[in-house]
Amino acid sequence: MKKIGLIGYFGYGNFGDELFLEVHKQYLSKDYELEVVNDLLEEPYFSKPVNELVKQYDAFLIGGGDLINPIRISKLYWQLDFLQKPVFIFGIGVPNVKWSRKHVLEHYRKFFLHDNCKLIVARDIESYEWIKKNFNIGDKKLKWFPDPVCSYNRPSKKNVNEKYLGVVMRNHRSLQRDFTHVRKLIDEAKKMGYKIKHIVLSNKILGKGDYELAKELALIDEEIFYSESLTEMCEEISSCSLLASIKFHGMVVATMYGIPTIAMSVTPKNRNFLRMIERPEMLVSYTNENLYKRLSYYPTNIHSIVRGMLYRRSKEGYMYLKNTLQEII
Repeated sequence: MKKIGLIGYFGYGNFGDELFLEVHKQYLSKDYELEVVNDLLEEPYFSKPVNELVKQYDAFLIGGGDLINPIRISKLYWQLDFLQKPVFIFGIGVPNVKWSRKHVLEHYRKFFLHDNCKLIVARDIESYEWIKKNFNIGDKKLKWFPDPVCSYNRPSKKNVNEKYLGVVMRNHRSLQRDFTHVRKLIDEAKKMGYKIKHIVLSNKILGKGDYELAKELALIDEEIFYSESLTEMCEEISSCSLLASIKFHGMVVATMYGIPTIAMSVTPKNRNFLRMIERPEMLVSYTNENLYKRLSYYPTNIHSIVRGMLYRRSKEGYMYLKNTLQEII
């Protein structure tokens, strides 16, 4: 069985990235041996020299999330030594398109245009267009499909009798510590009959900080959910009537359950996804005084046609990846 090295933000406990691992296994583990390449969680990320490490693998799969950063190169994802073997890039986004550094773009250009870079799949049309424009990559190598997690085999929806607002925050260096408007959102939701559930969408080393933040935000009559299980995290999202999430993949999973999300982080990935599902009005920062105005007594669910499109197209992405893998390795 061919061995594929998986390269991404794996092992830290971020909800979306750990889900990427699961959905990769879902579609690829029957045909390939999969292994996360980095065995360290901080630089240099690899306990062996990368030019020796590559000998253990038949190919590399880089992906999941906003890994194409136009202002800096990660030593975890974009080692040119990986190109000694066929490389497949999948489920990629571009986090910051406002400006870029010339030497960074040159590194990406060298990587993407290399003969051993076999496939690049963006997770939204905006990222696809940015990559195409900046690197002049043809449509044979460059594709786009909705986020890989859209085709994840989620656990069944958890049925509850109460109306819940799920609140998902993230303890991050960029976080502004003024939660006045988040608090108003929660208090207004209570007036509308919602019960409040603070959902910690992380585990491992990242989970500790997010859990402490949830405890800081929650009042005595508000629930806090924490688990090391991705399955239980998904089930908890599914029990909500409405989600208010600073995390992108909280919104993605909620969408696939039909649950609308107030996206509290004004980032390209959130904007692009909400545009894709025709809910752009649900994008509003957790620091915005009008955040609470996105609440509704009767939140409008995501239509099954929309969810079906996301699932089908995301699965088509994996089928395209599998066919390309079979042709090349």
